[in-house]
Amino acid sequence: MIIMWFYKKYGKIILSLFLSLVIVLFIIPIFSTPRRLTDLISKIKIPKFNFGKLFTLNFPSPSPTIYDNTKPISTPTPYPLRPTHYSSPTRPVQPIKPTSPAVVLTKAGPTPDDELVDFPIENDDINNIPGYPTNAPKPTKPPKPSPTPLAPPEYLRPGTGLEDIFKKAGELACVPPALLKAFVAQEAPGVLNWSDQTALFYNAYDWWHRVKEKSQVCGGYGYYTHTGLIPEDSLFAGEKCKDPFSPETANDTYSRLLGSCQMLRSYWEKDFKNPTKQKLKVSQVDRRVLIDCLIGYGIHFKQDTGYSGSCNGDWEMKYVAKAACVNAGGTCEYYNYCTTICNNYNKFANKNYNCSGATGLFVPGSYCQFK
Repeated sequence: MIIMWFYKKYGKIILSLFLSLVIVLFIIPIFSTPRRLTDLISKIKIPKFNFGKLFTLNFPSPSPTIYDNTKPISTPTPYPLRPTHYSSPTRPVQPIKPTSPAVVLTKAGPTPDDELVDFPIENDDINNIPGYPTNAPKPTKPPKPSPTPLAPPEYLRPGTGLEDIFKKAGELACVPPALLKAFVAQEAPGVLNWSDQTALFYNAYDWWHRVKEKSQVCGGYGYYTHTGLIPEDSLFAGEKCKDPFSPETANDTYSRLLGSCQMLRSYWEKDFKNPTKQKLKVSQVDRRVLIDCLIGYGIHFKQDTGYSGSCNGDWEMKYVAKAACVNAGGTCEYYNYCTTICNNYNKFANKNYNCSGATGLFVPGSYCQFK
């Protein structure tokens, strides 16, 4: 009763004094000093909440059900719309077996009909991808361009390569190919080093108008030997392939020695040009064409030596020496020519003639007359 009386009489006064004290001691100092207010706010800690758990589907496992041992335990009935396989507690859990190969994502070997794209990818799986063309065509190799003809057909000559050209020339001229090689090795040795392709180029008529550079003219012996100049009827006419044979021949206009056989123009035009046309059955021949000059050579040797033997046999040494003698102008004295040709023949015909006696076979001072 006393407390109630005291509260009714002095309670409002005491409450007013308390509030005034709080305002003076706490509220006013805080707002009068902003730094103290910010320090106070910074010390306030907001509790952290994991809002993700409010939306997760990973609910905790329910607490184990406590069964009443006095009541029998009933077997749970499977939910009819979810065909989950339940197993008895007394048996090990069996894995679910797939009922169709369509649900298999990985496998050890290829499917029997290989209709699906599976892993590991097989060689033909690319054809089974939806939208991919079945058996896509493989790119074909670009066609090879046809080779440029060597020369017009009417300009081509017999022979498939260097050896075959000498063989064909020997057959047509009725002389051993080794005899032709023996003279070419002395007169134009570079010919025997030609590749088959090079030989075929120089074995076609008018090649001197199909060259691309001067060196091809010079390499085919398409220049006058005595002057070293390219003839006026050729590409690069008047240009020099080499120095003159000698100062005396620098202005030569008569001999016009030319081609792989180095045959004089006068001899060629007078005695061998037309017979060569007949052998080849063509309308045009030239000393610069390899087989043309070889056939002319053969006709020259057989005619001037008087050889009457077989076209397929080897020549005796005396006829080889006489062919050298007549080709050198009726003597064996210059450059030991007869002996050199005889040795070359031994090399290409696989013979062992005693070539040291070649010069002594002829009557001195005669035109290659045998003793």
